[in-house]
Amino acid sequence: MPKRRIAKKRRKKKRAAPTPTPLACSEGLSRLFSGRAGLQITRGQAVSKLWATAKARGVQRGKTIHCDAEMAALFGVSTLGFSDVAAALAPHLSRAPPPQPLVTEEGRTTAASEARS
Repeated sequence: MPKRRIAKKRRKKKRAAPTPTPLACSEGLSRLFSGRAGLQITRGQAVSKLWATAKARGVQRGKTIHCDAEMAALFGVSTLGFSDVAAALAPHLSRAPPPQPLVTEEGRTTAASEARS
């Protein structure tokens, strides 16, 4: 009797996790988090900052945020549950525009990061 070949199991290649992209915050959300406009953070960082801000202001009670006047004006609700936080932040986060190239006096195009150095 011929020997049977045992088929090797093929392993699926693991994909690398996508790098979180920074998102531009609305002016109101930027002021809530940092006190200044123009903040760019990832979605996960925004959720963490909202919970940290709520805890610092004393409006977090368990898994619920009881919004103060500034938060209520920003989100339009008086309370945010644990599962409502991401939905409340979504309208205030948008894709950050790519950096615009700078044109020097000589007509050369450089990246904005190179111009700062």
